[in-house]
Amino acid sequence: MDRQQILDHVRNMILTMNSGLFPDDVNEFASMTYDLGMDSLYLESLISRLKEEVADIEFTPWYIKASRRGHDTVGSLVDYIDEHMTASRATGASKSEPAASERQGEQQVEAA
Repeated sequence: MDRQQILDHVRNMILTMNSGLFPDDVNEFASMTYDLGMDSLYLESLISRLKEEVADIEFTPWYIKASRRGHDTVGSLVDYIDEHMTASRATGASKSEPAASERQGEQQVEAA
């Protein structure tokens, strides 16, 4: 899932949760609390759904940072998800590489 897909998914989730918003209201620069009127219950519900649907990411660090003076933008949440999904993909790739080299070593030992 690339950043644009994550943004579209988060926007759709916010619009689904709050039918009083217009699609143009939910942009990358919109503060979820100030501009979109989301309270802590809405944010917790959104984060719970994101954990289930997008990725099993620990959102506490984002939430702590975002609670400071309007840093709770849609874009900051999307960036946080994108960074952690990219990191988990990179970690997954690096974990599989040693396993393949270990298998090659085992095959060489068996052949000898």
